[in-house]
Amino acid sequence: MSTINFAAREINCKIVYYGPGMCGKTTNLKYVFGRVPGHQRGEMVSLATEDERTLFFDFLPLDLGSVQGFKTRFHLYTVPGQVFYNASRKLILRGVDGIVFVADSSPNRLRANAESMRNLRENLQEHGIDIRDVPIVLQVNKRDVPGALPVDMIRAVIDPKRELPMYESSASQGVGVFETLKGVSRLVLDRLAQPK
Repeated sequence: MSTINFAAREINCKIVYYGPGMCGKTTNLKYVFGRVPGHQRGEMVSLATEDERTLFFDFLPLDLGSVQGFKTRFHLYTVPGQVFYNASRKLILRGVDGIVFVADSSPNRLRANAESMRNLRENLQEHGIDIRDVPIVLQVNKRDVPGALPVDMIRAVIDPKRELPMYESSASQGVGVFETLKGVSRLVLDRLAQPK
């Protein structure tokens, strides 16, 4: 749920990168952070425990326009990849405005992708959110790995009805990272611009 800072004339939106462990969520955020000019972004914060890590930072994109005269500030978060950190995943989803589901193209990761999507649906339901009511894009990452799974196979498991906008990427190379972010950001802004 976006929040409005009237003093700064900003709307704050929360975008969460969700997916299985080691799929490239952190790589996406680090790439974006490294390319956004310092005066447009906050500090990257890493909340790390012994076994898990959550990253987040905020930035003010100047090229996405405004909503009713308010600038938009996006807060980007990653969730821990391993499902046994589900309490953290649920907490990070609280107040989400948009989701990037990062699927791993590695040959042995089809089941992990499916389990992570199921987990996302369950966690949204616990917050009283129908997955169809939140802007989501699918990022099929690691397209550069040897033996990468076919995109259609991944999509059949994650998005069989082909409802989600999809972006192919190689986050470690920076390929498709900003396209994915712009895609989800535009969906979030479109949702904000709709009359209530």
